[in-house]
Amino acid sequence: MTLSQRFAQFIQDPVPLGEKERRLCIRSILDTMGAMLLGSKTPVVQRALTITEGSGRATVAGIGRNFSMRDAAFLNGISGHELELDDTASSNLGHPTVAVLPTLLAIGEETGASGAQLIQAFAVATEVECKLGRICAHALHERGWHASSITGVIGAAAGGAYLLKLDQKKTEHCLGLAASMASGVRENFGTDTKSVHIGKCASDGVLAALLAGAGYTASAAALDGREGYLYEYTNQRFEPFGADWAETLGRAYDIASPGFAIKQYPSCSSTHRAVDAFVDLAKEHHFTAEEIASVRVELSAAALRELVTPDPKTGDEAKFSVGFQVALYLLGIDNMPVNYCPEFIFKPEIQRIIKATQLCHAERYDNLPVDMGVGPAFVSVRLTDGREYHTERIYPVGHLTDPIPDQSLEEKFLRCAVPVLGRNQSAVLLQSLWDLEQTPVSKLMEFTLPAN
Repeated sequence: MTLSQRFAQFIQDPVPLGEKERRLCIRSILDTMGAMLLGSKTPVVQRALTITEGSGRATVAGIGRNFSMRDAAFLNGISGHELELDDTASSNLGHPTVAVLPTLLAIGEETGASGAQLIQAFAVATEVECKLGRICAHALHERGWHASSITGVIGAAAGGAYLLKLDQKKTEHCLGLAASMASGVRENFGTDTKSVHIGKCASDGVLAALLAGAGYTASAAALDGREGYLYEYTNQRFEPFGADWAETLGRAYDIASPGFAIKQYPSCSSTHRAVDAFVDLAKEHHFTAEEIASVRVELSAAALRELVTPDPKTGDEAKFSVGFQVALYLLGIDNMPVNYCPEFIFKPEIQRIIKATQLCHAERYDNLPVDMGVGPAFVSVRLTDGREYHTERIYPVGHLTDPIPDQSLEEKFLRCAVPVLGRNQSAVLLQSLWDLEQTPVSKLMEFTLPAN
């Protein structure tokens, strides 16, 4: 059997979710809905609105109704990723939730899906993209692809096929269609285009599912054939994916093992271990910004490939700068998107910390097991009086090994939602997300709209 056929079997008959998996799905959906709402007011999304047309019944969170399913997925994908507040996964070296959730919301709203169906579709979609990521994400990363969108479009299509109740053969075609839609180059990190990768991924997930439902065909070997997705994107050949490999699907779901990491900061995930390690040292030793002589950050080659703008000039570039975030912490400035701007970047005291922060390659962090993602961060701080402190962060705060409590997750959500919806409606939406199993998708999306 081909990889598409293996995935299609799982999509047709997924492993039932346990209580832990359901809860983790809800947390990730809740978290990304908050990111979508705050992101909906960014200039990038507002410009994207000028090229979309109101020609359907789908909802764009924080904006309005009457969009086509594809346009709603496109806009919700951009808004959910633009501020870098969405969760990450080690398995696909990327952003699992935002790549698939906009697809599922658009199709779920159109088909009248229940909240319980949305949760199962989300589990299926993220499982497909993450298990695929375990196969190829490191190779994608090395070759300069944006792994989130390359694997995400397959997951989005898988979740769309599940919600549309496509049969086995049409589901295979759906995955094959999506294999020809994967795109996104990392050279565009630090620009508006990075979030467009995710919008396109989500929109193409809708398109692949709809085309398959309408009878379009694709090769059953589009993923793992001689000239298929895996070879063309990675330049590697893989062994056949037999029954033993297929048994890994849903056992355990990747959302539970190794799990997704919910972000504290609106920045590239490769900054988070380093920033958390620095914060650990600062809390323990109580040094100040004036005492910093240098900060040395040792990272894997994979992490360094993502941190393309350590000396940022714009807010987008600041998302990829460890030094900028270290400076925000030392100066007591809120690490939220509103402060990722030239007004703060070019403050002399922030510029001094940025210039004092050095990123270095640590070969010992290369080629680690998939569960470790881009690998740990080792941070050394030298003070002006000669004292030095060191620590290592294996996983960031927000990973299942160091999870963000529900209360902190709610606080993050409300900080994102209240500026868009107001406090009362944000509280209603928050409760409906915690009660997602009893909340139809159409009602959920209704709660994401600003009150008139």
